[in-house]
Amino acid sequence: MRILGKNGSADAYRVAIDLGDAEVVALVSDALLSEQYGTDAKVSHDQAYEWIAAQQHDLNDAITALHKGATPRAPFTHITLE
Repeated sequence: MRILGKNGSADAYRVAIDLGDAEVVALVSDALLSEQYGTDAKVSHDQAYEWIAAQQHDLNDAITALHKGATPRAPFTHITLE
């Protein structure tokens, strides 16, 4: 998984995974990050990168599910494909 940075207009972080036949880019919303940190405020850039790195296995599963047309399990339902 690669973190591609912040998409300010979408209020989300862009992440990419390689599915072998394609690279899939998804958006991890600020709302999901805030929810996971238990705060109403936006999390810091460093916190976002740390959380994404720690959750990369679950994020990979969620993005793969979305790519296949399925719904990822909670709380990863906030993730969208770009």
